[in-house]
Amino acid sequence: MLCFDRFLPPQAASRAAAYDIGFVPQAKETGKTSFVYLLEADEISAADIPKDAFVVYQGHHGDVGAQYADVILPGATYTEKSATYVNTEGRTQMTRAAVPPPGAAREDWKIIRALSEVAGATLPYDDVHQVRDRLRDIAPHFVNYNIVEPSSVAVASLGLSTLNKAGAKSAKTLLTPVISDYYMTDSITRASSTMAKCSVAFSKGTHQPEESEFKLEAQA
Repeated sequence: MLCFDRFLPPQAASRAAAYDIGFVPQAKETGKTSFVYLLEADEISAADIPKDAFVVYQGHHGDVGAQYADVILPGATYTEKSATYVNTEGRTQMTRAAVPPPGAAREDWKIIRALSEVAGATLPYDDVHQVRDRLRDIAPHFVNYNIVEPSSVAVASLGLSTLNKAGAKSAKTLLTPVISDYYMTDSITRASSTMAKCSVAFSKGTHQPEESEFKLEAQA
């Protein structure tokens, strides 16, 4: 079997879709953690990594998570793979690769498929179509592309009852933005020189980039 002492999926992006397919931690950590698998998990800090743990990072752009890794398995970004996404309104969308992954990078499902084979528990998926067939078995709405699934009365009632039981009270303080820098929200934007210029110009207000700067990058 492919076993992990600790598995960290993306901390924000794709969380709703992960819940839909049951991709959530099954148990709390017990004892000392010796192995950590970071699946495109970049919103982390050194405090999230147990001391002396062996860390594997699967992702792209070599962001924060890669800095803590003992082994890096280069994945493909969204323009380099055929994938399924669920947007903020619950609409399932399918994408197709525009360009191939660079160098040794592979689509994420291929990496996990290869790991399962090495671990002696080979997953029965040989192409992306078989992966989508499995998604359909687990969560049928994942193949209802570009359709917003309506919420049932039962689900809505459960959500409201859960909120009522939480006993949440107003802190009577001003709300603060969840995103501190709109132009630096993920591994892709943090690796972009254009987004870096936008961050400086519009978020910090200390520099106004010339139009020629953007033209030069576009030509490159």
